[in-house]
Parts: sequence; structure tokens; C-alpha cells
Amino acid sequence: MLAVQSPSRSAVSRLAVARLISATGSVAASVALALALYQRTGSAAWVGAALLAGFAVPGVVNLSTGALSDRLDRRQILIASDLLGAACFAAMAYAGAPWLLLALAVIAAAVAAPFLPASGAMVPALATPDDLPRANSRLAVAWTLGRLLGPFVGGALVAVAGASAAFGVNAVSFVISAALAATVRGSFRAARHDEHRAPGRGEGIRLILADPVLRALTLGFVLVDVGNGLVMPAEVPLARGFGAGALGYGALMAAWALGGIVGSHRAASLYSRREEPRVVTWSAAALVASLAAVPVAPWFAVVLAAFAGGGVAMGVVGVGEDLLLQRRTPDRVRGRVNAAHIAAVQFSLAAPLLFSGFLVDAWGPRAVFALAACSALLGVFALWKLRAHVPLRRRA
Repeated sequence: MLAVQSPSRSAVSRLAVARLISATGSVAASVALALALYQRTGSAAWVGAALLAGFAVPGVVNLSTGALSDRLDRRQILIASDLLGAACFAAMAYAGAPWLLLALAVIAAAVAAPFLPASGAMVPALATPDDLPRANSRLAVAWTLGRLLGPFVGGALVAVAGASAAFGVNAVSFVISAALAATVRGSFRAARHDEHRAPGRGEGIRLILADPVLRALTLGFVLVDVGNGLVMPAEVPLARGFGAGALGYGALMAAWALGGIVGSHRAASLYSRREEPRVVTWSAAALVASLAAVPVAPWFAVVLAAFAGGGVAMGVVGVGEDLLLQRRTPDRVRGRVNAAHIAAVQFSLAAPLLFSGFLVDAWGPRAVFALAACSALLGVFALWKLRAHVPLRRRA
């Protein structure tokens, strides 16, 4: 891990604000894209294609470009990713044909992909090892808050000014995010490695498979997020089954996001006092309990509570995920490992979308939530192996 020459919480704060602005604008634009595609085509297939691209395209890109974060200045990658994203969404504001909108959305998803691996890899250069939990917690809170605000911002912009305005606002948000990233000072190049040996394609995956901790961590999160992907198409029918309709669906999304903010904030103190593998494992188990509560919930209020609890659990788990990746991975390969891990998780979210809607139609939303709980439980078993490989450290 790189030594932090001048730890600055203000640098983490600026990066967190950049994530907040970027996440809010991106989610707002995705809402606008879905509404615009459906309005112009009358087909849910176009909306589904846009959603699938949002998960799958970054995964494909990260698999092939993960080495960028280990060869280039990571802050410059953030700036370039934001500015290219701004150009894509500025073009979308003037695009009329549905195929052009979708094509630009795919390009935007591709250029945005390097942002998360690079920003995650540079966090240890902004915080001391003892302050890593707090730094990752603040970044997670900002990201989750942005994803909570995004749908409201996107819906309001489309209602008041149209989808083009939402795309334009997102373009501006990317420019602001790039400007904030540019103010973060420090050395963000990876530690020197063998320059004569170019990293091969898929090297991040090989590094994960070769390390028992990274292997268990990635497998665990893949299985957990397969469960999360399974329930996405089940949420609207679930709310409708309780007679809650669109308002109930919105309440479910808000409960999950608010829980995520609470969990991400609480994670700072949890990981400062206890070992990361223990907290990650038990928090993932709490997520399983939340998913398993939905199929047997007698009232919608119980479902809301389960979603809030699941959001809290995922918030805590997500911070632990970042911590374990940062602590376990040498700086010289952290970008590749981050990119491969994120790609695996993105694919695990995207893959269930290919068939989960059919499962909901055939079995009903409650049965799909039960299946998701089973997948997440398998993830807990995989994460449990972390405790055998990561030595426990005494904390003050």
C-alpha cells in the first residue's frame, strides 16, 4: 500500500461530493432514458435493453481496461471518464431517434466504467490505514445518497422540462465532478511494477483466483448480487400484490436507499472496532434474513421494514468489500483487481435480468424473493471462508 504523505479528509470529502453529483446525475439520466425510450417506442424491450446495457457494458469494459488504473494517473482517469461522459449526455440531449439514444447510452456506460475501479484504487492514497473505514464509509454514503436522489431529480426534470433537459443536467454534473476530482492533490500513480511485462487481458481475474481471500470475497459477492438481480423485476409486482401500486414501489426503493445510507454511515464505526471479515459475513447474513422475510410478510409494512434492513446490511457489506480489496491488494495491481471484481459483480446483477422476469410471471414475486435469499445464503457460506484466511488483528 502506498504511504499517505499528507492525509486529508478534505480530499476524501471532495471525492465524495464528486461521487454524489455523478451518481445523482447518472441515475436521473437513466430515469429520463427509460421514459424517453418508452415514450418514443411504446416498447418495454427498449427499456430493458437500456437497463441491461447499464449493467453489462461496464462489466465488459472493466475486464479489458482494468490495467489502466495501474499504468496511468488514477485521478486523470476520473477526470477523463467524467468529461467523456459529459460529452455523451450532451449529445443525447439532441438525439431524437431511439436507436441513437440507446447507442449513446451504451457509449456513456462504457466511458463511465473506469471511474469506480480507479476511484476505489486511489482511496488508500488519501487516507491512513486506520482511517480507511471512515473514508470508504463517506464515499459509500455519497454514492448511495446520489442513487436515492437521482430518481426524484430525473422524474422532476422530465415532468417539467423533458428528457433532453435531464440529459443536459447530467452532462453538467459530470463536468462539475471532473472539476472536483481535479482539486484532489497527491500522487495517484500505482507503485512501480515490471514495465517490460505488459499486463495481459484477464490478469485481474487470474489475480483474484490465485488469492484465497479475493476468491472468497468475489464469489461471495457474486452470489449475493445474483440474489439482488433476481428481485429487481419482482419489486413492482410485489408492491402491486399488496395493493400499494406505484407509490408502494417508490416507498420500497426509498426504504432500501435510506437503509443503505444508514448502513454505510454506521460501517465506519463497525469496521474501526471489529474485524472486516466478521462484520462482512454477519452483515451478509442479515441481508439473507431481510430477503427471506419478504415471502412470508403478512403486511406491506413488514416488507418495507425488510427492505430497510436489507439496505442497512448492504451498506455495511459494501464498505467492507472495499476495505478488504484495498487492504489485501498491492497498489501495483489494485486497479486490475478492482476492475475484475466490479465486473464480476456487474455481470452477476445483469445475468438474472435475462430470465428473472419470466420467473416472476411463472412463480410470483414472493417465490423469487425466496430464491434470491437462497442465492445470498450461498454467498454467506463463501464469505465465511474469509475468516480462515484473514488474520484477526487486535484493535485499540
